[in-house]
Amino acid sequence: MTGLLVIALLSAATACGGTAEDLASASSANKSSTTAPASSAPSSTSPKAPRAAAQLTTAELKRALLKKSDLPEGWESRVDTDRGGDDSPTESDSADCDRLMRAANPVSGVYPVLAAASIIAREPAPGGKAYALLGSGLTSLAPDDAERLISEARELIPRCADQRLTTAEFSGRFTAREIRWEGLGDETLATEFVTRVDSGQAWVHSVVLVRVGTTLIRVARVNLTGPAPQHPDEALVRKQVEQVASAMRGSGTG
Repeated sequence: MTGLLVIALLSAATACGGTAEDLASASSANKSSTTAPASSAPSSTSPKAPRAAAQLTTAELKRALLKKSDLPEGWESRVDTDRGGDDSPTESDSADCDRLMRAANPVSGVYPVLAAASIIAREPAPGGKAYALLGSGLTSLAPDDAERLISEARELIPRCADQRLTTAEFSGRFTAREIRWEGLGDETLATEFVTRVDSGQAWVHSVVLVRVGTTLIRVARVNLTGPAPQHPDEALVRKQVEQVASAMRGSGTG
């Protein structure tokens, strides 16, 4: 698969050298400082799916997906509807961290993917490179799988601080930390992952996961220029959640 949901990043080299985009695709994580995470319980005003929501189809997910016009002006974007597969061919010193990287990317295949759609945009840099990436991915899972994914990821985060990461292209270290985010949908989890390569490069994934019924929403922003986090815009995340909730109601389950 193309790996758009995983923020696996277009084929061009990045602004910081050659491997940051490749690495970013292998590591769906980023780091942060010491702020204690909030509970991320859904707020009373958050859009929610109907209680007996069925799975949205690929066509329904694509219609609910953010559009190119929702993304930053001047960024290059594309849409994908691949249905899963493992886009995290990495090895770490921790099986828990390997599972966290997959859980942070619902389309990775940690649970069977029933349908998926995603859009990714890149902030162009000179020489066909990129300064940053921003994407939204929607994944339909079976009800039991959808309900366990976020809680499982949250439990794994504390076990994944300063872990060794190895791929065919590079080796380095990564760390994960839960960050504060407003409660949306049925469940919300926001995480920063920082990857530091032995050669000196670094980049940060900021990932917001929201569950609306049986649909997992993943909005992520990747800073490819260094370890400073660049979080997705809160209004953009809320808009994506609202569009998915509307799609669930329109699917005849509300």
